[in-house]
Amino acid sequence: MARKRAVRRRILAAVLLLLSIGLLTLYFREADSGVVHSAQDQGLRVLAPLQSGTARAIQPFRDSWNWVADLFQAKSENARLQKEVDVLRAGVTNAQATQAENDQLRALVGMRQQVTSIYPKGVHFVAARVIARSTTAWYSTVTIDAGSRQGVKEYDAVVNGQGLVGRVTSVTTDASEVTLITDQSSFVDAMVLPERAQGLLAGSVTGDLSLQYVDKGAKVQQGQFVVTSGMKGSIFIPGIPIGTVQSVAQQEVELYQSVSVQPFVDFHTLDLVMVVER
Repeated sequence: MARKRAVRRRILAAVLLLLSIGLLTLYFREADSGVVHSAQDQGLRVLAPLQSGTARAIQPFRDSWNWVADLFQAKSENARLQKEVDVLRAGVTNAQATQAENDQLRALVGMRQQVTSIYPKGVHFVAARVIARSTTAWYSTVTIDAGSRQGVKEYDAVVNGQGLVGRVTSVTTDASEVTLITDQSSFVDAMVLPERAQGLLAGSVTGDLSLQYVDKGAKVQQGQFVVTSGMKGSIFIPGIPIGTVQSVAQQEVELYQSVSVQPFVDFHTLDLVMVVER
């Protein structure tokens, strides 16, 4: 039974194939007004309205499908662009960080060349990086990644490319604590140039610097440079830049002038420093 059905299907397929070949042959051989061409035209007239109606009916579904496809494509494109933006942002960030570090290194080199002539022979510099800051206001102390193994000792002066940073107050094998000149416990022998008015630079709980015990008769003006004086017994050699005179106040009943000092060092962005080995 199944074999007969298979034979019938094959015969039907062969007949349809021959019929199709015959119609195609007739279609290409007859004139445009022939029977096959006329039948094709009639079929188109009948099917055209049906195709138009079907197209209108499925148009919303086609539009929805295209919208969904475009949405997924847009999301995929957005994800790709976001990855490119992340890569570019990381590159820019790295470049800026490298540039900032290079600027600081150049400043340190410049500072080293500048102060070498005024330091005694045999003095060495140890480059270090700030690895921690105190949690108190104005970062009164910092920790650097250089210690006794690198030759750092307690009371060594610490500078950077801008000027005096502070002094070493605690040393371990590979790290040291530095008390900044803005700390309330910090006192530095200093003088105002060019008149060389002497005073004692003091920090405060707010991080402000003031030059105390400046003789009332000394000529001190806003904008003048303040440097270490290097008096006998001081841990700081003379001439290390500290800052500029910000304001000067005098009281009739006081024996000394009140001098406010703006430091050269930006303690909020402090990163690379040099320890002056004694």
